[in-house]
Amino acid sequence: MDTRFTGDIHLSTRQAADGDKLDFWLSEVDRLLVRVECDRRPEERLEASLDWQDFGLLRMATIRANQHAVTRSGHSLSRDGRDSIFACLMLQGEGFSHQGVECARHGPGDVVLYDTARPYGHGFPADMAMAVLDIPRPLFQEQVGVWNERGLVRIERAAGMDALAAHRLLSGGEAARRHLASQLLEWLHSLWSARLGLPASRSTLCSLWRAKAYIERHLAEDDLDCERISRAVGVSARQLARIFEQEGESVTRHLWGRRLERCRVDLADPALRHLSVSELAFRWGFNHIAHFCRSYKRRYGETPSHTRAEALAARVLPRQQDCPH
Repeated sequence: MDTRFTGDIHLSTRQAADGDKLDFWLSEVDRLLVRVECDRRPEERLEASLDWQDFGLLRMATIRANQHAVTRSGHSLSRDGRDSIFACLMLQGEGFSHQGVECARHGPGDVVLYDTARPYGHGFPADMAMAVLDIPRPLFQEQVGVWNERGLVRIERAAGMDALAAHRLLSGGEAARRHLASQLLEWLHSLWSARLGLPASRSTLCSLWRAKAYIERHLAEDDLDCERISRAVGVSARQLARIFEQEGESVTRHLWGRRLERCRVDLADPALRHLSVSELAFRWGFNHIAHFCRSYKRRYGETPSHTRAEALAARVLPRQQDCPH
């Protein structure tokens, strides 16, 4: 991904003359996403818009266009080495996508994931809208799942939260974008696990996502525990524990992990440099700073102070001394 872009970008083919619309569009998609190709007859005028947003961990491009088709060929790949997993959230209309031995038709609410390092294609027979999540491969492998696919993966509109709801989540405003991205990656992880057979059913996936979404909304509250979460989701505490066990963790471990992740994001945020490490930890529900520091170092292999110093290395900042080294 190109790190030169720091603010939101809106563009439209209305900015270009009729004869230049296609070239303008392909150039901008190349600049913001990846290099693709699009063949259209001169009389088939492309009308399209793109809204590009940076969420820190990942980036999102919401594309709205009339009928069109694009391909990422071997020629495009040879001239463009960017390497991401794309997750496309279908918002409006229908599309047809193919990669490798896999092809899929998808509609609103569906998610299509594919590897940008291999050729692929999309076709849209009528007006469409789609949000493309640009997820760096290492981040996908770490937080969603191992990508060993030979072709694209389609996940149909899911219980609990679908592509439309996911897009609304990310479109909710400027605040805490990295936190929103982190929450969305949790959702993709749940979908990926369900695809592999864990959890076993749609109802279980729905309960899992509802529990995770509730945890995210109330993460900073001291009284957030398994009993409260299970009541909010409408399942017993024992059933909730079994649901999380199918993902290989306990409810408490997930809760602590999310709190640690929120702290890590805040430690790297220059806008929060006026808050000490202790203040950030207390902000996310940790009551004992020494325990927080030990847990943080065990999870990330470094102290919170080191995370902050590394993230803000370009700025002159006093090192926080809240935690023992």
